[in-house]
Amino acid sequence: MIFKLYKSWLETNSQKYPAMDKNHYSFKDRSRNFILLSILVILSINISVTAIISYNIVKGLLLNSLKQQALLKTQQGQNDIDNWLAIRKTEIKTLANSAVVRSLDWPMIEPYLQSEVKRLETFLLMAVSIPDATLMNTQGDRLNVKDREFFKRSMVGETVAADPIIGRTTNQLQIQISSPIPAETGTKPAGVLMGGIPINRVVEVINNLRQGKGSYAFALNSQGIPIAHPDTELIGTPEQAAHSFLNSPSPRLAEITQKMVARRTNIELAQLDGKWSYIAYTPLREANWSVALVVPQENIESPLQALNLLATVLGGLLVVGLVGGWRQVQLYEQIRDRALISSQQAQQLSKTLKELQNTQAQLIHTEKMSSLGQLVAGVAHEINNPANFIHANLNHASVYSQDILDLLKLYQQTYPNPTPEISDRIQDLDIEFLAEDLPKLMASMQVGTKRIRQIVLSLRNFSRLDEADMKFVDINEGLDNTLMILNHRLTATPNQPEIQIVKKYGDLPLVECYAGQLNQVFMNVLVNAIDAVEESLVKNQGQICIRTELTNEKQVIIQISDNGIGMSEEIKQRVFDYMFTTKPVGKGIGLGMAIAYQIVVDKHAGTIEVDSTPGCGTDFTIRIPLKSKSSIH
Repeated sequence: MIFKLYKSWLETNSQKYPAMDKNHYSFKDRSRNFILLSILVILSINISVTAIISYNIVKGLLLNSLKQQALLKTQQGQNDIDNWLAIRKTEIKTLANSAVVRSLDWPMIEPYLQSEVKRLETFLLMAVSIPDATLMNTQGDRLNVKDREFFKRSMVGETVAADPIIGRTTNQLQIQISSPIPAETGTKPAGVLMGGIPINRVVEVINNLRQGKGSYAFALNSQGIPIAHPDTELIGTPEQAAHSFLNSPSPRLAEITQKMVARRTNIELAQLDGKWSYIAYTPLREANWSVALVVPQENIESPLQALNLLATVLGGLLVVGLVGGWRQVQLYEQIRDRALISSQQAQQLSKTLKELQNTQAQLIHTEKMSSLGQLVAGVAHEINNPANFIHANLNHASVYSQDILDLLKLYQQTYPNPTPEISDRIQDLDIEFLAEDLPKLMASMQVGTKRIRQIVLSLRNFSRLDEADMKFVDINEGLDNTLMILNHRLTATPNQPEIQIVKKYGDLPLVECYAGQLNQVFMNVLVNAIDAVEESLVKNQGQICIRTELTNEKQVIIQISDNGIGMSEEIKQRVFDYMFTTKPVGKGIGLGMAIAYQIVVDKHAGTIEVDSTPGCGTDFTIRIPLKSKSSIH
């Protein structure tokens, strides 16, 4: 190839060297020109290969960003359904722990549950099952439910949202939320409280989940059977059971359904009904179901057309450059200039790739924080109003109950010899115990409502939705608010012991920072620490130590240490890399620590370092200035 180009070059330039002057055209000159031509050809090939590889990398990053947007939208729908189910579970669990339900006295329970059905306005009915699987519901039915999923799982201690079924009483598709009724003694539940709710909310979320024209969403239960789908003929009816997508005639749909049933998260390109579409799917946390969003391929890949046009223009420019270089190959300085230009272009491409990665991470981070802010605002609003109502009325209830107890004492003093019927009733009710325990009960309820209000305040302080600018905040308070959010990961459960938090807070002044973003850094680091500790709880007592101090250089140090599994030197070197994660598929996408690094280093002009030894734990050290550079200048 090179020899042919050289021969062609000689023929083109033969007029410059007439026959009488050929002796003057030395072998040294021909060799130098041949080397220059070879360099140009090799350089041209390298530039072409670099351009193609760079184009494919940029295209892949942009496409991955667009796909992640579809996956994030799917996760938003999943979060809406999970939050709704979590509230329903809490309502049923609260009722299951009430004194009326724990009595297992159905004549007393039935009117109580009927009133709760009317009050909550969400449940179609409520029912109580005893260990022999006999169920009594508020519709007056008595059934045997030993074959029901909710009964089997709740009898082993779970609070569950079972797969939607056609109710035997309501004859319509409903979700059965159930919780074990604690027994007075022993660990086995005394029974199960179940509430049936319509699936309308799930259908509403699925119907509203869209990304462009032609897109649609659906939800599958744990068996791959559709429970919400635009095509209602795919959903079961009392006359005919629905078919699982696991047995779909489309092998690709059956394969994706298998992954959804296995509770995986991903977005894949597949051909459905003769049309190529992206399918983003993710599992629910509160039930063994999955949500999927089907987006036509053109909806996601249309922004790539501009990139293709740019690549065409750049390709044309490259051809023009090669022609010019071919004609000026004998000019060594021009070749050197072109090499310099190519080097600058490579540096610019590298810079562009870095900016694209940072932009993608920032977009995903902003979307997550927006979802978190909306979730916090909704939860805080929904919890704060009833909590304030209960807290305000508890004072009156305490006064009223005390007045009634004083009246009872006055009756006992005035009429010391009551009738036998009243004496028997007093003995049955144990008036003395009630008089002693009722004030304690009211006091404990007041403590509980104060706790709820404190949690709401911590949620608002953590998210700091109204603080987009730099403000002076208490770093120690931000750490406490983050720990409050993660408290459910730290407390003991039947499956794992408590994770101990050791606080060594220094006396810090207020620090000027982006409070919400810095709280997100604490959240990401603490979540990774908790994950590491949970993997080592079999061998060690889990412990996370948080230390803060102010240095002489006017820097604030936040050190978060754990005694988890630690990390190898290879992982430690890449822990802040973009899209790097050691977690299994579906649990992490490698953005948490990369975003933390970006917030600390880029947003706050600080540093974040990691020191870890396998099997001994990990230390994250964050340093940020007491005041921002803009304030100092």
